[in-house]
Amino acid sequence: MNSYAWRAGLLLVPLFILISLHLVTTPTIAAEKGFVKSLLEVRRERVVVQNWDLSCGAAALTTLLNYQHGDMVGEREVAIGLIGQSRYIENPSMVRLRHGFSLFDLKRYVDARGYEGIGYGRMILKDLVRKAPLMVPIVSNGYKHFVVFRGQMGNRVLLADPAYGNRTMSVAKFERSWIDYGAKIGKVGFVVARRDGPAPPRELAPRPEEFLTLQ
Repeated sequence: MNSYAWRAGLLLVPLFILISLHLVTTPTIAAEKGFVKSLLEVRRERVVVQNWDLSCGAAALTTLLNYQHGDMVGEREVAIGLIGQSRYIENPSMVRLRHGFSLFDLKRYVDARGYEGIGYGRMILKDLVRKAPLMVPIVSNGYKHFVVFRGQMGNRVLLADPAYGNRTMSVAKFERSWIDYGAKIGKVGFVVARRDGPAPPRELAPRPEEFLTLQ
């Protein structure tokens, strides 16, 4: 190696180190500035995760109130309101005897809070997309479970799941999981509508990147 090439090589070493340090430190800096989020952060963003068994109805409803309407009530307060007695919260087995919360419980609570709870029957997927976000009952791991349907992109739907966080599901799997209550009622959904007129914040509107990140 001639002396010119040797000197050029020495000059490239600090440049290589500088580039390497930049590559190592850039993600950390971006994270500090809030540009990078972990998968867990994305999954738990704008969704209330349930704190005990059979509270999915309360958590899903709290998600709608918090992020669709800007009503920052807590899950515990919603659960107490749904049942009507705080002793049910202290003794979850009593909630289990009731098999969780019913659509009537949900409507009674939101109506008393100044909203209008509207239950729809004989729905199809297009209805959910048009009225999203709304609560829907599904079967998950063999149990009846409430989730918030947020939207659809292509062959996947986006759900705010109180047991897991935000997640996507194939349309085919969702259609199978969505509970069908028979010919008269069919598949149902529950909407929380405002009475006072102002447009809600709509923080639950799906973002395209969520369908890619939350596979």
